[in-house]
Amino acid sequence: MPPHKLRDVLEAHGLKITPQRLVILEYLQEVVGNKKGAHPTADAVYEAVEARLPSISRATVYNTLNTLVEANVIKNIASEPGVNRYDANLDPHHHFVDTKTGEISDIPWEMVDTLCCTLGKKYKIQDYQITFYGERR
Repeated sequence: MPPHKLRDVLEAHGLKITPQRLVILEYLQEVVGNKKGAHPTADAVYEAVEARLPSISRATVYNTLNTLVEANVIKNIASEPGVNRYDANLDPHHHFVDTKTGEISDIPWEMVDTLCCTLGKKYKIQDYQITFYGERR
């Protein structure tokens, strides 16, 4: 996504445009685009963006990621206990976590039957995401 589009995304979500937010969002968009490492940890984000913006601190990266999650610009994925990963792909999808390698793959939304239909009127579902765990063959 071009930098001017990233600015539009931040503005559309009511966020101030800062160099830190732009560089982090740009990196997350790049990894979604190439699929490799598309669900990085905060430390991986820090390592990648620190090379682009040497003055950025680890605390700023963590705080910025939290701000982007709260504003629904990116998603936080809890793939394993104590580890948060981040996903800039906001299209509805699920995840598969390879328990051997730790790699996370996107699963198209339509591949999983919707729970909404089977839960009936007892629940008002606003959103959901399913995470599968296993080994990729």
